Order: sequence, then C-alpha cells, then structure tokens
Amino acid sequence: MAEAERIFASRAKASPHAQRRARSGRSLIEIISSQIDLLRKYHVAVLDTEATEAVHKMRVTTRRLQASLDLLEDQLSAPKLKRRLRRWRRALSLVRNYDVFLELMEQESPSRGQVRQEQFQLVKNTLQQQRVKTASKVRPLLERIDIDKIALTLGLQLSQTEAVERAANEVSSPDHTQAKQTGKPAMVIDERRVVAYAADRLDQRIAEFQALVAQSHPATDPAELHQLRIAAKRARYLLETVSQMGHGDASRTLRWLKTLQDRIGDWHDFEALEEEIITIVSSREFMKEHLAESGRMLQAAAHLQKKKEVLVSKLFPIRVPQHVAITSQRIARSLRRHGQTQ
Repeated sequence: MAEAERIFASRAKASPHAQRRARSGRSLIEIISSQIDLLRKYHVAVLDTEATEAVHKMRVTTRRLQASLDLLEDQLSAPKLKRRLRRWRRALSLVRNYDVFLELMEQESPSRGQVRQEQFQLVKNTLQQQRVKTASKVRPLLERIDIDKIALTLGLQLSQTEAVERAANEVSSPDHTQAKQTGKPAMVIDERRVVAYAADRLDQRIAEFQALVAQSHPATDPAELHQLRIAAKRARYLLETVSQMGHGDASRTLRWLKTLQDRIGDWHDFEALEEEIITIVSSREFMKEHLAESGRMLQAAAHLQKKKEVLVSKLFPIRVPQHVAITSQRIARSLRRHGQTQ
C-alpha cells in the first residue's frame, strides 16, 4: 500500500465519522489513483489509434484529475501538475476540435439537398485534411507524456506490469538516473486540510458560476460565454469528486450542470466551426487554388450561422435552479463538519 493511502486509512480508523464516510465514499487518493489509471489507458489508446473517442475521453479525464488535484493545492506542487494536464488537454483539443467539426457536418448533410450536400462535403474534405495535419503536429508532444510521473509524485504505487515496463525504459534511457530520482514517493496528505479547502473551493466555484450566469445574455461575447461553460465544468467536476468522497448526493445538480454545459458547448461548436471555415477560406493561398469552392464553403458557413442563432434562443434566459445552491451548501457543510471531527 502506498504511503499516502496508508496515512488515509489510519486517519479513517481514528474517527468514527470518518469510518461511516469510508463505507459510502472513497478517499481522495483512491479517486486520483483511479483517474490516473484511466488517463494512462486513454493515452495508450490515443497513441495506438488516434480515435475520436479516445481523444475525447483523455481530455475529459485530464479535467477530472485536475479538479481532484486542485484539492491538494496547498499540500504539494499541484499548480505544476495542473499546468502539465492543461498543456496535454490543449494539445488534444486541437485534434478534438476537428473531430467535433466533422461530426457536426455529418449530422447536417443527410437532411439537405444535393447543392447543400456538395457544399458540406467540400467543407468535410478540407476539415479532414486539417485534422490529419494537426494530429501529426501534436503527436510528438503526446508521445512525450509520462503519466507515471504524476503517480510517482503523489506517492502512488504502479502496478507490477507498469513498474517493470518503466524500469526497463529507464535502464535503456541515457538519463535513467534522473528518471529514478523523479519517482521518489514522498506524499503525505492531511485530510483535514483537504476537506476544509474543498468546502471553500466549492463555495468559490459556485459563486463564480452564478456570477457569470447573471452577466450572460443572448448578445454575450463568445469568449465570455465559453468562460461560463468552463465555470460550469469546474463546479461540476469538483462536485463529482467530493460526492465520490462520500459527502452527499449531487446527482441532480450534476445532471443540470452537464445539460447546461452541453447546450453551451453545442453553440460554441457551431461558433468555432464558423470561425474555422472563415479562417481557411481567408487564406490567400487557399482562395487562389479554390476560388469557386471558397464561395460554396462560405455558403455552408452561413447556414451554420443560422443554426447557431437557434441554439442561442433556446439557451437563454439561463435560470439556475434552486437545488444547485442548496446542494452545494449542504455538501460544503458536510465537508466542514468532517474537517472538524478529524
């Protein structure tokens, strides 16, 4: 058992409240460990297949892991680890954006006439070429990703297979001494500080989200609306983590946040696709080589713009249900009570 896990277990035994919670929830280190396992799995799938689903799931897992590491902000070099995860996610996003664009075009094509289908097919062909180029550019960065470094920094044990593979790689590496030094497990977690920080962080995340909702309206700048979506994600993933730790059921609020996040995401996808088409067509080199096709691509973009306007009309006004505040307050109280009993 890893040192951090042993410390968590011993503290749980020392507190009856912690024992009750342990039966219905997992320790933060267990949650992080499972997230790292998933991240490792999806990373392998991305390198092996570059499949759309693998790219998407690896991105989502980096955000979930980042939310969990955020609760260790004042106990380890969490900012450094979180920056690393953001860098990976941004690289994946460059590829994921084209996957989303192609999916949107695929959804639109079947219901259109021949002329519109030809316009969309031209856009799809161009986007597919861009996707291949982008995947090729980011692959070197993805190949350098070492997920085990995060596990070792946190003092988590690798599986026997992973440990053997890593040892073999380190021995064959010209800088294997440095690699060994990187894996020194020295993580000690103070759970009282974790739950106290989690309660304050939850209050902060919900307040930030509600403030952005209050400022949003149909004419909101796309960048600001995107920030609202990010705020919804941050609140959602933090609630997921503390719920898994056994501090209350947030399923209803999580469903609502995901629905809002998806609706903003649908709008943002059309916005980003429109910008991508304009950027491609605006290239002097592309326009000279595809003068007639450029016009058809812009016509397709005009159709997508109408779809985006429909989505905006369905999105607003955003009304945050009362259970969002009630649930977050209830869970924050549970976190603070747990911190006081440690």
